[in-house]
Amino acid sequence: MNAPAARIVEAWMRWDLNRSFQRIEWHGSWPPALPSDQPLIVCANHHHFYDGHLLWHLLTDTLGRPSMVWMQEWHRFPFFAPVGAMPFPSDDPRARAATVRRTARRFRATSQAALLYFPSGALQSPNTGIGPYPVERFARIHRLYPQAVFWPVALHITWDGAPYPVAQLRGGPRLDLAHHAPGSVETHLRRQWHALRETTTPPTHLLMDGRSSPADRWSFAWTLPLFKRLLPS
Repeated sequence: MNAPAARIVEAWMRWDLNRSFQRIEWHGSWPPALPSDQPLIVCANHHHFYDGHLLWHLLTDTLGRPSMVWMQEWHRFPFFAPVGAMPFPSDDPRARAATVRRTARRFRATSQAALLYFPSGALQSPNTGIGPYPVERFARIHRLYPQAVFWPVALHITWDGAPYPVAQLRGGPRLDLAHHAPGSVETHLRRQWHALRETTTPPTHLLMDGRSSPADRWSFAWTLPLFKRLLPS
């Protein structure tokens, strides 16, 4: 991987997240209990444009695990290649097969590598909820990478009364499909997503303190004497 190019793309991704979100929060136990000697397949809902950025920030920028992601529209954003994005076009089986092989080599070379996997494939509306995903998708991934464990991570975007959105993330249990049913990945992902949408508890960890609200930055209290005299009598 080209280190200078990766640093440039990573710096841009941090800047993009910082300007786009008021903050990025983690809900649940921190740090997550992840295996140090097994690759991860991080399964997430795909409801927002920045989902890939957010998972990269969690896995690579925060937890220090090198990450990969399969992209259907990689040809439109090829500059993400230095940070692990690989082509996975729906109309090119040869390109998909090459990406599957690259992923296998990366897993063999780096036991802490993580694949960011969106079971829905394309971006979906949050109104569609989670799934249903064909169970065979998880079983197929497990057959390709039996040494990896699945980790469902839910993402939810809320405004929380602020002018800029707040990104919330929450992880479920690690699932080895040698011992768990493939459908359990979707089940746990759905549980974590609903837990985020219904939560009233504060986050357990701040992943990024981003763009502050104008209400926090500005105060015109110094004009109080002037405008107090202008109140109607």
